[in-house]
Amino acid sequence: GILTLYETTGLGTAFIGDARLVIHNAAFDMAFLAKGEKAAGVKFDNVVLDTVLLAAHLQGAESELSLDGLAERFNVEIAEHDRHTARGDAIATAHVFVKLIRLLEASGVVTLGDALRVSEDQTAIRRRQAAYG
Repeated sequence: GILTLYETTGLGTAFIGDARLVIHNAAFDMAFLAKGEKAAGVKFDNVVLDTVLLAAHLQGAESELSLDGLAERFNVEIAEHDRHTARGDAIATAHVFVKLIRLLEASGVVTLGDALRVSEDQTAIRRRQAAYG
């Protein structure tokens, strides 16, 4: 049968453990996972790097930050049968992240702490923009 969100959330935490996560548009995925935490008796408090926020730091929040847009910009090919699938998105996100690492290093972002700081800066900017309407 189909596993419920709560069952898969528990399996996910067992698999993920305390690993650092690289996610494209992490706010969406983490909000989805948070909905199942209480019922599953788990907590997702992993360190998360979001490729949207990292790309926004480098290229500006107004640039095309979709996974398809970043993949195109960085010449990351996504097989047609993998487009918009968990597997395909994970592979594309990994390749985009590798490209971002090189650009981040060139801009002075060289540690995990640096990456988290610039991500937090981008989150703060987005919150301020949302507050202004």
